[in-house]
Amino acid sequence: MGWGNIYRRRMRVFTVALVIYLDYKALQQREKWTSRAKKSALWEKAHERNAKRVLSLIIELEGLWVKLGQYLSTRADVLPEAYTCLLKQLQDSLPPRPLQEVSRTIEKELGKSMNDLFSVFVQTPLATASIAQVHRATLLNGQEVVVKVQHEGIKRIILEDLKNAKSIVDWIAWAEPQYDFSPMINEWCKEAPKELDFNREAENTRTVSRNLGCKSSRHDDSMNANRVDVLIPEVSESTEKVLILEYMDGIRLNDLESLEAFGVDKQKLVEEITRAYAHQIYVDGFFNGDPHPGNFLVSKEPPHRPILLDFGLTKKLSSSIKQALAKMFLASAEVWDHQNNLLKP
Repeated sequence: MGWGNIYRRRMRVFTVALVIYLDYKALQQREKWTSRAKKSALWEKAHERNAKRVLSLIIELEGLWVKLGQYLSTRADVLPEAYTCLLKQLQDSLPPRPLQEVSRTIEKELGKSMNDLFSVFVQTPLATASIAQVHRATLLNGQEVVVKVQHEGIKRIILEDLKNAKSIVDWIAWAEPQYDFSPMINEWCKEAPKELDFNREAENTRTVSRNLGCKSSRHDDSMNANRVDVLIPEVSESTEKVLILEYMDGIRLNDLESLEAFGVDKQKLVEEITRAYAHQIYVDGFFNGDPHPGNFLVSKEPPHRPILLDFGLTKKLSSSIKQALAKMFLASAEVWDHQNNLLKP
């Protein structure tokens, strides 16, 4: 997986960070003698050059850096387009871990051999992410499931990566006070370790499913006021490092060709996902804090409901915060309506 030892990882991270910093500082000096017409092109090339450096480092080290890269790929409000476009590659699956490692973790965590747990265990993973790998399997009772297995040694790597990331952010804030990302990295340091406990993720999954009224959604097409028309896999079993969930066959959210082939109503799809998150935030005050495209599927069977995945990172909101967010949203909507009315002839 290219994790290497802790010291080597630390040196690679700080070396690349220094190279990127010096690149931008040199550009700041260079642009003083550059015409205004050429400045934009210089900065664009620098962003492309350094985005490639960041992506290359993340692919090499994996661990927390992949998760951080996935997050940054969605932050067009913070990063130049060159970064967000390249980092979107991290939303795809990573190279798989060896099957022997996966089997060893499962047997140690569940206390049984693979043959005593599964009648079928598909060796090729459905996906490999920064923290875990997911395999399709069939239980002895015939139920089709997915098995999420944490990578060996990932806890130590994640904690070290958090320490390194915080050091870099603190250094940037000292060198360039206008770029202080301390609040963001402090939140990551507080929340990211929670994703390493799959028992917590199992309970989060049950909570969100219950809040959205998903319990009967596979068998009952009738709607009620408290239900959102989305699917969430049911939890079969969990330990700290292994999570077994109901298998759901779906289309990736960004697979536009397949969505067209299955006749998915993309407008309705976006509306239901929006309703699901609005319900989590404004009604429940308990929401999935990691909504990148890799954590969604679309059911292949009509009415093609969104499938919400991966509840390892969740957040709770107090009543006062929920009310403040609701007021802010309503105020934004009123301003939007007012501006549209002004533009009408």
